[in-house]
This record gives sequence, structure tokens and C-alpha cells, in this order.
Amino acid sequence: MSSADIRVEDPAVHGSTEKTAANTANTARAANAANAANGEDADLRKSRLIVPVSEQDEATLSLVVLRDFAVLAALLSLFAAAASWASVTELAFATWLATADGLLVGAASAAICHEWGHFAGARLAGGHSPLKPIGRFFPVFDFDYENNDARSFDWMSIGGNLGDLSVVVLFFVALPMASPGAAALVAGATGFAVFAAAIEFPVIRRARSGMTAIDALSAIPRDFLRRYTRWGIAAALVTLIVL
Repeated sequence: MSSADIRVEDPAVHGSTEKTAANTANTARAANAANAANGEDADLRKSRLIVPVSEQDEATLSLVVLRDFAVLAALLSLFAAAASWASVTELAFATWLATADGLLVGAASAAICHEWGHFAGARLAGGHSPLKPIGRFFPVFDFDYENNDARSFDWMSIGGNLGDLSVVVLFFVALPMASPGAAALVAGATGFAVFAAAIEFPVIRRARSGMTAIDALSAIPRDFLRRYTRWGIAAALVTLIVL
């Protein structure tokens, strides 16, 4: 028998090859499962957007505006009380409370104005966007994704981001940045604005490239809350440090 006919198989090499093949197969299965899950998530999001929309407002605009104005006034009053306590007593705990209140109230104020910016944009563009009942806080209105045109969706999307950005500018201009609480109020609003923009600007870009509104929205990653909340928190902390 010639030396060419003798084959010696290295067990280590053979085992390594089998492990590599197994890992490759597992990776492929995981990728296929992830793609299937993403496809199912996209279909689920689409089905949630394609729902019957009321033909008319289900609440009076003035009452809904009054409700949300009252909520904003209450939130800002709580912040003002904490900020005044911190200013008068100069207690460390009071300062920390005013800062925490500022972050939360700033973010909540930006969220409310973001929603109203969406509504204003949709209405100004002539989109069908009926108000929901007075007992429903978020969202304030429905949007007819199937029947509204691309212009209505674009204006609605941009309007929301202009709404929260206006809160950032208003707080920054109207309040002296002389206390941690005031800086936190701006920082909280900034954090929400960054969070919302990170989610919505890719959607706007997709819609402007020719995708339908429903397809553009369904492309939002399913872990968007965890992913973009970190961006918002980081933006809020940076703003607080800078101010």
C-alpha cells in the first residue's frame, strides 16, 4: 500500500470542523428565526394601524385643549413648588427633588406638546384625524393611515417634532438657568425631543423615499423603546451638565 492511500484523520480537527458546522447552522437558524419574528412584528404593527377611524371628532376640541392645559399647569406647579422649596431652604434633598421634578416634568411637557404638534400638522395638511373621546389621553387623535395622503403623514410627523422642540426653546428662553431645577426642566424636554426624533426621523425619511406610511412605521425596530430611551437619557444628562 502506498503512502498516498494512507489517511490519518486528526480527531481534534474533525471535532473542530463539526463544531464550526454546528455553529454555522445554529447561527443560520437564529437569523431565520429573527427574520421571521421581525416579519411577524411588522405584520402585527401594520394590523394595529389599519383600524376603523371615526368619521368625526369624538370630543370637543376646546375641552381636550382645556384638559391638557390643566395637566400641564398641574405638572409645572408641582415643579415650581419643589424649585421654590430648594431656593428658600437650600437643602440638598430639596435641590435633588427639584432636579428630579424638572427632568420628569420637562419630559412630560414635551410629550404632551409633541402629541399636539402631530395633531396640528395633520389638521393643517387636511388629513383626516378625528379627536378621541375626552377620557383617552394618548394618543389624542386617530390618524387614517389607509386614506390620508403622504403630505398629511409628512406634516403630522414633522409637527410632532416641532411641538417638543418648541417646549425646549420656550423653557430655555423663559427661565433663567440659575438653578439645577430650571436646567433639569430644559434637560428633560431635550431628552424627550431626542428620543422622539430618533424614532420618527427614520420613518419620515422612509416615507419621503416612497414607502407608504404604514410600511415606514412597521419598519421601526421592536426594541425601539429600550434602544432610544438610552439616547434620550444621555441627551438629558448632557444637557443638564452643560447648563
